[in-house]
Amino acid sequence: MNKVTIVTPPDDILLDGIRVLTYDLTSSQNDIVSQAIRDIQKDIIVYIAKSTDDVQWTLDKKQKSSIIIINAESENQTMVGYLVAQPNSFYMGNLKSLKVVNTRELINIESIKQLMEE
Repeated sequence: MNKVTIVTPPDDILLDGIRVLTYDLTSSQNDIVSQAIRDIQKDIIVYIAKSTDDVQWTLDKKQKSSIIIINAESENQTMVGYLVAQPNSFYMGNLKSLKVVNTRELINIESIKQLMEE
């Protein structure tokens, strides 16, 4: 059985595991990620950042995470642009004009599972 640890600002954790930063996900996007995580047989640390959280905390967790999952339709398009440019970032929703930069859209539970299993 896997162990999932949820971390929100201003906290951090020193355990080993797959580190995933989620940024400003909607409730339905969170549900999709949660369902995918349930089936992964690895320890997972999920950092949950919202657009209203401290930017420094989010940037620190970006550095520590092996996977970044972004709500492309977040109100903070500056942060979306910055995060989507990272090589380990994936997005959910309509990315608008930045699809040229990042074509790694997550569209369902299976795509998230495959990403985390790799």
